[in-house]
Amino acid sequence: MPITRLSGRQEVIAATADFLFSSLASGTYEAAINIPAGAIVTSGGLSITTAFNSGTSDTFSIGDREGTAAAVGNTYAAAAARAAGGSNPIVPTGKRYAVPSTVGVQWTGVGAAPTAGVGRLTVHYIVDGRSAFSQG
Repeated sequence: MPITRLSGRQEVIAATADFLFSSLASGTYEAAINIPAGAIVTSGGLSITTAFNSGTSDTFSIGDREGTAAAVGNTYAAAAARAAGGSNPIVPTGKRYAVPSTVGVQWTGVGAAPTAGVGRLTVHYIVDGRSAFSQG
């Protein structure tokens, strides 16, 4: 039996969230981007645009919280040290969200609390079953 071709197409949706050092608590997942039920994250990343100046080191990971479940701080990127200009790419998992959920950041600082630091989380996703236009 041949493969059934579907004509529905959709664009990849991009969402961004900027954050300051004061928006984060060390070791705590912070929701940054809401995504709808049916979403599948395809790419993105976390960029540090102004270095966090903690006493010793800073690491960042990209995680999620599906609905009201407990947050997972490293679903899409494990903790990695980042300086200004550094980036953690999202590693897609193929996970399809059954309910509205969030993707966010988990920062861990060592030493004195930072007094500076800015970052941006970008998430690209599609929504399963969605069709914005048709192709052939």
